[in-house]
Amino acid sequence: MKSKTASISLTALAAPAIVLLSLSLGIFLQMQSLSFVLKGLGFMGFWITFLLLRGITLPRMLMMVSTIYLLPMEIAFFFSLGMLILVLVADFRHIHQWKLQIPYPTSFFILFVFGIIALSNTYVEGAVLYFISSIIVPLLCFVVIGNSREDKPALDLWMRLISIAAILVAVFGILIALANPTERIGSTWSNAMTINGFYILSFYFCLALAFKAKLNQNRLLWLLGALIVFLGMLFTYTRMAMLAIVFGLALLVFKYRKIRVWGFIAIALIPLVIPSSMMHRGEMVSMMDISILIRLIAWYKAIFLIAENPIFGIGFSTWKDIYHSMVPVPNLYAQHAHNVYINLLLEIGVIGTLAYMVVIFKSMLMYHLKAVKPQNDMVAFCVWTGMLSLLFACLTDIFIQQYQVSLLFWITLALMVKESSSSNCRESSVKENIL
Repeated sequence: MKSKTASISLTALAAPAIVLLSLSLGIFLQMQSLSFVLKGLGFMGFWITFLLLRGITLPRMLMMVSTIYLLPMEIAFFFSLGMLILVLVADFRHIHQWKLQIPYPTSFFILFVFGIIALSNTYVEGAVLYFISSIIVPLLCFVVIGNSREDKPALDLWMRLISIAAILVAVFGILIALANPTERIGSTWSNAMTINGFYILSFYFCLALAFKAKLNQNRLLWLLGALIVFLGMLFTYTRMAMLAIVFGLALLVFKYRKIRVWGFIAIALIPLVIPSSMMHRGEMVSMMDISILIRLIAWYKAIFLIAENPIFGIGFSTWKDIYHSMVPVPNLYAQHAHNVYINLLLEIGVIGTLAYMVVIFKSMLMYHLKAVKPQNDMVAFCVWTGMLSLLFACLTDIFIQQYQVSLLFWITLALMVKESSSSNCRESSVKENIL
């Protein structure tokens, strides 16, 4: 009887989500060319066939999701969300006495309510995408991964897949940057800034895998991969990405004494690279870089908007419409607040933002206490540092609200919580057996 009730409950939750994703996908496809639609359907058909033949599991779904980072598109993003829902249904069918668990229920409830209010307040095109990437993606990732099978560890696989994808993208990015020195190109990504959120996390994934490798040959290959990702990041000419790398390396250096000397040398060399690349870019483009001024003005103006709308915010993406009348000079216009924390306060208000941050920092704290601290695990510490570095980089951009990086960030965070919970359970069972 309980199983039947759970089945009905899951169907009631999954059906509307699938319908909503199908409608969004249908609307998006109607606006595209026939060739694009055929390519998209071919991509989806390939992965659906693969999953049906091999079975729908979280690791196999992650294989599919990792491929979208080679060439991120909205259609692939929505398809990935649909696959996440199918994994939830498949795990429900596989696990006996399955019970739906929602992590941080209070925080997610508050976040969802204020997200809906923010969506109802907006009138700007593209707001739905930001609602999905900011509200739906965190909830979906935690529910699906939190309820996945215990016998299917996926964080290590996810790190390898993302690292390989980042290396391939970085190689291509380096080549086209060398061929087009006057342009700022983000490799296969449409935005040279957003890709750095992907690069930052991938860089630390490569370092984590290097620490984990047992053979020196494999360790050197992953370190080479980290170097390639770093060079790909360098050629996007983004200073904050470099600062995020310095921030993370400093944490690693203070944590791991054996690499302290080499770590300090690496950190000391990075500032020598940044000015030379920036000066070269300035000489080629022949214009003053005013990005810092743009951000400072945006933050200043945002403070007054937050003070006027502290509870419910102004709605998703509403800023990019109303800011036209607020900015003193058109050249200083910014599409968003260029700080994820300020941007969240603007869009969903103080209460919604607090709920959002509670989920993130409680998860980070749990992973540190259960996975990093007990055994002083450097692999886990690298993953934790990568996530912290990405959050640090969000001081000047909204990486984790962009749909490409949002999915990467929240899948990783949910996997970290899942792994730390599983390892904690295993340690408890071992202690019980010993006693």
